Amino acid sequence: MPVLILARHAKAEPEGRSDVERTLSATGLAQAVEAGAEIAERWSPEVAIASAARRTVQTGQAVVEAVNRHAEAEIELILDPSLYGGGVEDWMDAIRSIPAGSQCAYIVGHQPTVAEVIGHLSAEAGVPEGFRPSSIAVFDIPSWNVEPGSFPVPEIQSFRGI
Repeated sequence: MPVLILARHAKAEPEGRSDVERTLSATGLAQAVEAGAEIAERWSPEVAIASAARRTVQTGQAVVEAVNRHAEAEIELILDPSLYGGGVEDWMDAIRSIPAGSQCAYIVGHQPTVAEVIGHLSAEAGVPEGFRPSSIAVFDIPSWNVEPGSFPVPEIQSFRGI
């Protein structure tokens, strides 16, 4: 059964030269490393996609590095500029881009869109409130052909950066 992991980037600095250039804070870096270790250990994605914003790239890269240390095959982080400031349909395009033979995929982006995507995929789960930085929603699905709205309720987990 394929696994889809949707993530919100780890804690970012409150300011930067621009919003797209904001970096992860020290806590955020620790959260990203913790999330990467857990994701690599439990699911080991074959596909990793991130918004092109610096904080999501840093979060996604921590996951990719952990997966590459843990798995036999190496993956690369794919940057999708449409996920920065994009809507649910941009996320659906990213999900549809996942190769059919993949067993696990990870996509990291921003609030409030990531929570809206979770609600769009799982009508039963709805839009989660308080989907904090460094949270993930993990969907175990029977195939990549599950229709939006019919996804099962995801497992939601937050990382604190221990």
